[in-house]
Amino acid sequence: MEVCAINTKKVLTIIISIIIIVSVFSFAAMQPPITPSPTPTFPISVTDDTNSTITLTSYPNRIISLAPSTTEMLFGLGLQSKIVGLVTYTGYDQTIKDAIKNQNLTTVGTFNKVSTELVIGLQPDLIIASGVYQQALAAKFAEQGKTTVILNPTTFAQILSDIKLLGKLTGVDADATILTNSMQSRVDAVINKTASLNKPGVYVEYYVDKTGYSSYAGGSYVNELIGLAGGVNVFEGFKDPYVTTSTEEIVKANPSIIVISSGVMSQVSGITPDSLRAREGWSTINAVQNNKIYEINESILTLWGPRIVDGLEALAKVIHPEAYPA
Repeated sequence: MEVCAINTKKVLTIIISIIIIVSVFSFAAMQPPITPSPTPTFPISVTDDTNSTITLTSYPNRIISLAPSTTEMLFGLGLQSKIVGLVTYTGYDQTIKDAIKNQNLTTVGTFNKVSTELVIGLQPDLIIASGVYQQALAAKFAEQGKTTVILNPTTFAQILSDIKLLGKLTGVDADATILTNSMQSRVDAVINKTASLNKPGVYVEYYVDKTGYSSYAGGSYVNELIGLAGGVNVFEGFKDPYVTTSTEEIVKANPSIIVISSGVMSQVSGITPDSLRAREGWSTINAVQNNKIYEINESILTLWGPRIVDGLEALAKVIHPEAYPA
């Protein structure tokens, strides 16, 4: 009887062990396969917005950003620890302002006036410039052996492409994909809310001087944002990014919505909702008569970093408040 009891215990132990082993393998079989992170293959080459080929033999660790937009892209990708220099800008969000202070980042000037000596002295292994205006500056750095990439997106799709380009150059492709997918999802949400609604005429003003009123034309990404938000830019017929216009032309266009790109330029020009209402000849404009004059911070309208989607959402809310009930 004692021997029989011992054998029974052994059999039970074996059966339980088999069950555990089968369960473990069954659970493992149900789990999705783990895809290992690919080992980077160098050199890495990309083509920037000037059709120049940029080649890196290793990921950069000392990055200088020469434009507020590119700085916001880098922060959006989580690369702030690799930034050693950047340009000053009053419209950065608080996260960037805090990082500039806490990381003691070097400011190398403004977008329009960069100190080449400071940039070279920081020994960057990647310099990111922006737009046509900085091409000559970028060329100077390239002549000194500095790797420089120039970004100049003019559409939302190009903004997403440039974020992915930076992700590839810096080894954070996965983060770039997550960020751009999130941005695109938010854009799709705006389109879904506004696509079937009427499309009122929209006029955006950001500056005024003796030559006239400055606005965004058909060649600008702001023009695209207005369309995505469910409106029509009253000056979309002009192919250039910007247009300088007059009271007569604006009265003729008769926008239903007026948006002030609120920031340094509007402050210098003294542009406010009250000043617009007081302009001679503007009282007949629909937007003025119906009190549909709004202000949107220029940092989310004019910077083509991740916050450009904030600008789109802000536009959609003033163009179609019925789609965004409080």
